Amino acid sequence: MRVDLALFDGDELLSRNEFRVGAAELVSTFPLFDATYKLGQETADIVLFNFPAHVDLKTVSLDMPIHESSDWESIGLGRYTLAFWCRLDA
Repeated sequence: MRVDLALFDGDELLSRNEFRVGAAELVSTFPLFDATYKLGQETADIVLFNFPAHVDLKTVSLDMPIHESSDWESIGLGRYTLAFWCRLDA
């Protein structure tokens, strides 16, 4: 599953990243955070961590259902919003 992920502070885009989630656990370093991700039975296990001090987040854990998004989806994280778009790859 391919995930396009965007982190907002209010209306300000802080980070936008794309990654592919597969059966093997992977770790990626993005400009604003690090991430681990892998496919489980019915969900993708995604953990975002190592945010810089000016971003008031410690760890964000997602059990994201394996699915194809029809539009951007979002999760409120206090003052932050995590938006994502999932695509199933053939």
